[in-house]
Amino acid sequence: MSDMRFPRNVFLAILAAGILQCLHDYPLLPERMASHFGPSGDPNGWMMKSQFLSVYAVVIIPALILEFWMPRRIARTAGNRLNLPNRDYWLAPERRAETLAYFEKFFAWYGCAFLALEVFAMGLAMRADLHDPPRLPAGPIVSAIVGFVLFNVACITAVVRRFSKAPKT
Repeated sequence: MSDMRFPRNVFLAILAAGILQCLHDYPLLPERMASHFGPSGDPNGWMMKSQFLSVYAVVIIPALILEFWMPRRIARTAGNRLNLPNRDYWLAPERRAETLAYFEKFFAWYGCAFLALEVFAMGLAMRADLHDPPRLPAGPIVSAIVGFVLFNVACITAVVRRFSKAPKT
């Protein structure tokens, strides 16, 4: 478990940064906020700031699920129900704990990346609303999304590479 302390602390730090950002920006935000932006960065959806922050709280739930619930769910799932290359090898009793530890660490870091993207995107939206008229800069959000897509490709590649090759026994 000490192996998990660092990614969990990173996750909590990102969450705290998002909360602090909300506490700081809330009194500065207009009552009616731009909440959705088109490709040009111009707003095309609006909501009250209390609704925006409620939506923000709800969109954090998937990151919490990835970080804390998903590894436990995998650990409780019967091996024959998991879709994993070379499942019988990697979930054999002598390797199951190591495999589950890998997924716990994997989802801990994945949850961090997912939460960071959410906090960044919501922060950009709040920052856009501090200007009149609101406008979301395309560069930062596109860069963040491209980075997250590349992170996903790297994650999938790492999992496939690790579990596709089972040593001959």
